[in-house]
Amino acid sequence: MSNPNYGVWRPMAENVEFNALESNSNAVMAVADTVRTTLGPKGLDKLLIDQAMNRHVSNDGVTILLSLKAIHPVARMIVEIAERQEQLVGDGTTTAVVMAAEMIKEGKRLVKELGVHPTKVVEGIESGVKHSCQILVREAKKISLNDIALEQIVQTSLSSKMDGQKLSPLVILALRSVGKNALYNESFDFDKSIMVIRRTNMDDRVVNGIILERKRMDPEMPLEIKDARVMIAKLDLKPVKESWLKENSKYEEILHMENDRVTKSKEIVDEILATGANTILIASPEVDEFVENFFVSRKVFAVRISTEEIEYLSRYTGAKPIRMIDDLKKPGILGRADRIYEDENNGVIYLENGSGRNIVTMIVSGTTKETSLERWRAAIDGVNAAEAALNNGVVAGGGAAELHLIEKVKSLRLKGLEQVGLEVVTAALESIMRQILTNAGFNGLEKVMAAKASSDDFGIDIDTGETVDMWKKGVLDPLLVKTMALQAAGEIAKSVLRIDRNLAAEDLSLQAVSETKR
Repeated sequence: MSNPNYGVWRPMAENVEFNALESNSNAVMAVADTVRTTLGPKGLDKLLIDQAMNRHVSNDGVTILLSLKAIHPVARMIVEIAERQEQLVGDGTTTAVVMAAEMIKEGKRLVKELGVHPTKVVEGIESGVKHSCQILVREAKKISLNDIALEQIVQTSLSSKMDGQKLSPLVILALRSVGKNALYNESFDFDKSIMVIRRTNMDDRVVNGIILERKRMDPEMPLEIKDARVMIAKLDLKPVKESWLKENSKYEEILHMENDRVTKSKEIVDEILATGANTILIASPEVDEFVENFFVSRKVFAVRISTEEIEYLSRYTGAKPIRMIDDLKKPGILGRADRIYEDENNGVIYLENGSGRNIVTMIVSGTTKETSLERWRAAIDGVNAAEAALNNGVVAGGGAAELHLIEKVKSLRLKGLEQVGLEVVTAALESIMRQILTNAGFNGLEKVMAAKASSDDFGIDIDTGETVDMWKKGVLDPLLVKTMALQAAGEIAKSVLRIDRNLAAEDLSLQAVSETKR
């Protein structure tokens, strides 16, 4: 996912007297403070403004973090880990950063105030994170496509997003429409089965089939093809390059090359159509004008596609991408679809009833490009949350699962000062619910104490402030989001707490010179 750089972010000024731990922890806190107020259904938004004064409103943690030009190396490390969390799970980036900040804050207190060696703290963090993840895995519950829990997972994931209530039914419809066609090696992979596009001129809906944000190569080509025999072409469709003509100064040679260009173009088209194809999806970098003209004259439906779309189209139609002319002679290269046509009013192309795997397209609308982009991100987050939940199970949401781990983690018996390191993890586990409640306008600490005194899986209703069973309330989170966020936070904390000095290149050069003189 690409993001613009919204200004230059700098951590608080570094006092030369601060040691590495102080400087690095300050950088982490500065990054965490940027996103912590976005956590939860009632989290606030950020207005991102780039150097060209383009504006974008978002509360998506990874979008905000990737938009920062972090100067401090530790701050950049946090952004990189958050990006990895997004790539692996698709959610939980803000959770990971908030927990990392709490771990480092508590770890710094143990090192600076109590004199605990960083190695002992780190060992305690490792054991605490490992133990916490193991408990979460044991307590997680499996769900299926038809369970109401799947709807609750999507609703919880989108509760803090723009138009989350409107997008939730759309996402659930897409998930259930594609169903078990999204299973690969016994795991759901909805990235291969659900396309999400954003269109400001179309309404929200789910379409069975593929929608390409494209137009035919030429308006004189057929508007519609029924019983489409589909070829995906990646082969060279420009037999004579323009540069070759420019390099030649002799008229006779140029004329010969032009004639050769027409002949070769016709031969290529003849060989393509000899396969029986009537629909050509072209991913070639260049297409000769004569090739295009021959397609028009033969009433072929041709459209350019991107390399990213090839995989979807191949799975949906069953077509095998053609890279060489010789590939045209291989059996089974064509795919099929009942119908392909262009919607001229909206500037899109529909493929219906492909002979391969079922694929659905989710259209996400928006009044402006910015709102459609934010809603598009939200829809993808909902799909990712559902995928993680179906593959790995679910736990109580709203910070309840983490909060009720605390006493179980404290019961872990470690040697000596490693036991103190567990406090770092328990502080992080408590921070999620506290931050969600603070963002909802409550006294976070007070409400966390009330939730702690309740049974497992109980949390706080952010509307009433009362303690509730999160399972009965339908506030659920994917297990994988929790465990990955906890592991990412632990990695950040361990890295920062083990650094005892920040060395710039010039520092190393001076040190080398000094040692040489000695």
